Amino acid sequence: MHRRYFCGLAACTVGLAGCSSEEDLHVVSEGSSFLRLHRVDNFSGTVRVIPSCRDEAVEIRITDGQSNGSIPYTRNEPGEECTFEIVVDDDQVKSVDLNSSEMGNIDISESGEVTVSIDII
Repeated sequence: MHRRYFCGLAACTVGLAGCSSEEDLHVVSEGSSFLRLHRVDNFSGTVRVIPSCRDEAVEIRITDGQSNGSIPYTRNEPGEECTFEIVVDDDQVKSVDLNSSEMGNIDISESGEVTVSIDII
């Protein structure tokens, strides 16, 4: 009887550690954002974001650190992945690959230098 109890407990523990239901996983859902402008330090210029997973690019004008738009790319299906080229004032500065559970945060310095951090969500 103790053996059965132990085996049941082991299977339960393995199930919790190694196997999760879809509800337990952090798969980014349909409609969630790929990228966001996180911090823009007194930069003035144009940021263009070109996705590999969409047909259109977006251009965002920024004046004194204030953007006149946001990055509109959202996932069309749960866990969708995409690569983005980020162009600042006509100079390509970054390429970002985002997988099914990541969101990118774009920081732009006053000189136009781009840093991208990736959050697992």
